[in-house]
Amino acid sequence: MEVGISTACFYPDYLTEETIPIIGNMGIKKVEVFLESYSEYDEDFCKEMKDNLDKYEIEVNSIHAIGTQFEPQLFSATSRQRKDASKMLLKVLKAAKILGSKIYVFHGPALKKDTLPNIDFEKIAKYTDYIADTSGEYGVKFSWENVYWCWFSYPEFATSIKQVTNSKNIYFTLDIKQAMKSKKDPFDYLKTMEKQLTNVHLCDYDLSGELHLPGKGNFDFRRLYKELKNIDYRGSLIMEVYRNNYKDRKEVVESIEYLKSIFEKYK
Repeated sequence: MEVGISTACFYPDYLTEETIPIIGNMGIKKVEVFLESYSEYDEDFCKEMKDNLDKYEIEVNSIHAIGTQFEPQLFSATSRQRKDASKMLLKVLKAAKILGSKIYVFHGPALKKDTLPNIDFEKIAKYTDYIADTSGEYGVKFSWENVYWCWFSYPEFATSIKQVTNSKNIYFTLDIKQAMKSKKDPFDYLKTMEKQLTNVHLCDYDLSGELHLPGKGNFDFRRLYKELKNIDYRGSLIMEVYRNNYKDRKEVVESIEYLKSIFEKYK
């Protein structure tokens, strides 16, 4: 297991490409690139950023896009909407390939406000298979992330989607803070993801639900380490916090070192 960081930790103070030297100077060698807008999907933009990543010897573990820009439309009722959304999907997957990313982190459609998920899994299976198989054609793992305001807002979603799909390229991203915001136990998500877990987003929170840098709250990271070892997880662990969760970069470095002491050294 290797600890890394998301470029989203510095949003909106810095543009995506501006975070690379910051992360490099922190000595962090693994990153999740959060592409923040349409222009960041362009090949030239990604090629330039890849050069900068190589300069600092940073490896891209995963990429994330602004899912609301096109991901819900991949499941739309009309073929025109799905076709247009697919064009955007292909741009994101090309960006992933240029950046050397192994994983495409996916949010999917949002829930309507104050409603429970009411998903026709048989209906969405073919669309999910398409997204996953297309990702595979670019050498990228399709990784559906649990998000409290999206379809994947409860642990059993992972079980249901696995039961109806045929693609061999369906994986999952476990997000600790999103599990908490869903008022669910993060370890319940882990149980349903099992061997298809391919990425983990780390944050911390206290008993009141306030978010913190890892090591500043009450989440049991040592238990998480043991549970991941039990399923022989060998992927990365990406610290993803919001900008208002810390005051300065020194705190960020300290938190990364805290996580490394558990996931890279703790036995």
